[in-house]
Amino acid sequence: MDLFRQAILRQGPPEEFALLTVQEAIKPQKQTKLVQDENQLLENILRSLLQELVAAAVQSGQKLMKYGVSIVDGESSQGQIPRLLDIVLYLCEKEHVEGGMIFQLLEDLTEMSTMRNCEDVFGYIESKQDILGKPELFARGKLVMLRTCNQLLRRLSKANDVVFCGRIIMFLAHFFPLSERSAVNIKGVFNTSNETKYETEVPDGRHLSLHFLADLVLHFFNANSASTCLVSGISIDFNFYRTLWSLQEYFCNPPSLINAPGKWHKFTSSLTLVLNTFEAQPLSDEEGNAHNLEDDAATFNIKYLTSSKLMGLELKDPSFRRHVLVQCLILFDYLKAPGKSEKELPSEAMKEEIKTSEERAKKLLEMTPPKGIDFLRSIEHILERERNWVWWKRDGCPPFEKQPVEKKLVQDGTKKRRTRWSLGNKELSQLWKWADQYSGALTDAERVATPAITKYWKPLAEDMDESAGIEAEYHHKNNRVYCWKGLRFSARQDLEGFSRFTEHGIEGVVPLELLPNEVRAKYQAKPSERTKRTKKEDTKNSAQQAEENQIATPPSEMDNEVGRADPEASAAPMDTDAGIATVNICQEETPTPEDNQKQSSDTDVAQEAGQIEADTEAETGMIDGETDAEDLDTAG
Repeated sequence: MDLFRQAILRQGPPEEFALLTVQEAIKPQKQTKLVQDENQLLENILRSLLQELVAAAVQSGQKLMKYGVSIVDGESSQGQIPRLLDIVLYLCEKEHVEGGMIFQLLEDLTEMSTMRNCEDVFGYIESKQDILGKPELFARGKLVMLRTCNQLLRRLSKANDVVFCGRIIMFLAHFFPLSERSAVNIKGVFNTSNETKYETEVPDGRHLSLHFLADLVLHFFNANSASTCLVSGISIDFNFYRTLWSLQEYFCNPPSLINAPGKWHKFTSSLTLVLNTFEAQPLSDEEGNAHNLEDDAATFNIKYLTSSKLMGLELKDPSFRRHVLVQCLILFDYLKAPGKSEKELPSEAMKEEIKTSEERAKKLLEMTPPKGIDFLRSIEHILERERNWVWWKRDGCPPFEKQPVEKKLVQDGTKKRRTRWSLGNKELSQLWKWADQYSGALTDAERVATPAITKYWKPLAEDMDESAGIEAEYHHKNNRVYCWKGLRFSARQDLEGFSRFTEHGIEGVVPLELLPNEVRAKYQAKPSERTKRTKKEDTKNSAQQAEENQIATPPSEMDNEVGRADPEASAAPMDTDAGIATVNICQEETPTPEDNQKQSSDTDVAQEAGQIEADTEAETGMIDGETDAEDLDTAG
């Protein structure tokens, strides 16, 4: 600590001795950068030294930022506390120490200072804003700086320290980027704690009149001054006073008017009374010029006095009227703000009333001197920008900053030529080179080989195994291209599996032998369905075999059968092929043993095929009438 006491008394810039002082005090492992434990040790030393300097400044009765100032060669030197802060700021900027150390010291200094000294401390912060806002320091200390400024705002009086509060808010606006959400009122919450207290009962039965207010003003001002004309021609009763100040309840909480017809009716009736009074008592140019707005700005206060005795004077004040009318425009702008849900939107009747009242308020602003038209244009411009902020917040506060596009400088002033490809682009040209180098690449058999269905569906089968523990979002069934290719392969190689797609989806197409036992039971076909499918296939095979046997019969035998057939039998319907075979056997003249054996075998096959076909028709409940009709036509 003694080394730093000597360092803050040395003359010259901090870069000449700051790092050397740290190396002598800490003796770090690395020569130019401290590690975590060394940073903590240095921070404790500096915070203790700062506390001692503040205590010494308080005992001496000097201001904190002026403590230790001396005059050398006719020039005043810097105070010890600012000197210490400059040394730490240099070390943080050059990344010799942890970047948040300077912010921690500034927070400690504001907490140990009175409000008068805090103005000087904050002046130092404002002077170092550019350095503190550098990326390497801002990322480390932005939250500490925000906490420091918020603590200062809590300690300050909103009525007496308006300028200092404005300096802090302006600093935060410049210090943080535009897209920083920490200072943005995302939900648009209003400050409902800002209550305006006013008189609700008539004081001692007296009414506010011209004569009472004139006597009050003349008591404080000279009768020949311009101030005596401020109350001429106005007589205000207590009901108007109470109505005017009751509007503040709605101005501080505009959402309370939504979906509340009773409140809205009361608000519109009160506002109409106020606007009618403003229109009935317009201000002249002389009355407007009597108030010097620049002088009023020097003594500006965020709250007006609500005494009933001052009502007539306030109505003659153009600034007071403008405040009330601008509050009306802000409320109407909120009710019309875009992006609200259907429940928060005003009704059609409310929209008409808002439009009418808004036009009256704007007309009154134009009529209020001085420079009413220019003032209205400024207010409209501000409200338009506010709507843009509302949209920005409701879109999630996207960043405003855009990274600059780096333009590559051309060396030697020559323009770089674009690469020209022989086939139009890089990919086609590279493919052409590969074809020259590997002539058999496009004709390779493995290049167009279709994978086996079991090999292709194996990844999906592994996903379906619950013991594998694969999350659903990583399953292959979510890959549309994979599923589409698999369906094409199954349609060519596995029709049975492909038919399960309509009932079980893509997982049903996976071959059953790839699935574990507990999963396979879910996709296996039921026994009844398997039996029906088997019978249909057997029937089809038997019918095909019978047709082949008929085609194999010699033409001479077919002629004899047709010639010897009974005409009545030819007209009768033949339901099965067995009838045809029986007629053939009975009408042959001299059958041989070989023919008998052949005919008997054909008869058995035909009977079996007919029996199977009859069973199939009985199960399905359908009779193929069209087939019978075709058999009749053939027999005929």
